[in-house]
Amino acid sequence: MHGMRNNTRPRGAAFFWGTAMRCRRGLAIGVLAVFGCGAALAEGPTTRPAGLAAKYPGDAGIGEDPAVLLHEDFEDARAVFSKGPKARWTSISNKAGALTLTREPPNVRGGKRALQLTATLGRNTGGHLFRRFDRGYETLHLRFCVKFAEDIDYIHHFVHVAAELPAYRWPTGGAGERPAGDRKFTAAIEPWGQWGKYPPPGGWHFYCYWWKMPRSGDGKYWGADPGRPKRAYAVPTRGRWYCVEMRVACNTPGKPDGEIALWIDGRKLAHHTNVNWRSSAKLKLNAVWPMLYVTEHSAKRNRANTVWFDDIVVATEYVGPPVRAAEQGPVSSP
Repeated sequence: MHGMRNNTRPRGAAFFWGTAMRCRRGLAIGVLAVFGCGAALAEGPTTRPAGLAAKYPGDAGIGEDPAVLLHEDFEDARAVFSKGPKARWTSISNKAGALTLTREPPNVRGGKRALQLTATLGRNTGGHLFRRFDRGYETLHLRFCVKFAEDIDYIHHFVHVAAELPAYRWPTGGAGERPAGDRKFTAAIEPWGQWGKYPPPGGWHFYCYWWKMPRSGDGKYWGADPGRPKRAYAVPTRGRWYCVEMRVACNTPGKPDGEIALWIDGRKLAHHTNVNWRSSAKLKLNAVWPMLYVTEHSAKRNRANTVWFDDIVVATEYVGPPVRAAEQGPVSSP
């Protein structure tokens, strides 16, 4: 199953919080980080701020914008971990203290706190935050800031956007199965080693399940990138903060006009516009699922692997990276 031409990724067996999710990740020591145009992801200034974030320096007040569905800056511990019908997150996995809020300045992107998420093999496989919205949307943008620990190994699964009916208040799996076009599709942005081609944690790829996805070589359906790229879109450097934004837009039923796009630090690195996500207009985007999931199938060198998340925004339009007041400028279309 190595060298599969349809860019699907068969993954080794593991149980993810009661649901089988599988992969086989690259495990060899990494090579130089490159993306599609053959250069390392630049660490200089980002492109000029655009989108919602440009109107809210430091993200102050961005949660009140009518286009914003969720803003999580991890400043209020009670709000982050609250439970009940009005909770910010409808499901949280925090086995063996995988999730903590840190005040360490190098591990905080903005404000005074960030989420530290650690997968410790033998104790847990990581943790997650999950939000199911009360209604569905035709388009969602999920923006988050992330930093990978300097010693992080390869990981198994990362950040997802989902459309699902029925709309349960907890995440569901379905690895190896093609979902029905009127029931579910998922789109994730994940670092993947591609069998050792990229250094840990791997290069950015989309990992998606949808009703028209290609079949894998073993006859099953493993997550695939709708764009079928030959290279990773970018390769993150460990120990550095990045702003990642993913856009998913539903297709018109009967037409392959759905979309998926990726921005890193305000630079658009991928935009695919020919995805047939669904067969029914009733199925709409209704969940986001930030996670760190690590297993012995992915991490071979490290028992403990950590990432930090900060400044998560879910909106119906482009958000863009957080900006300082001095950077505020005219809002332009991405």
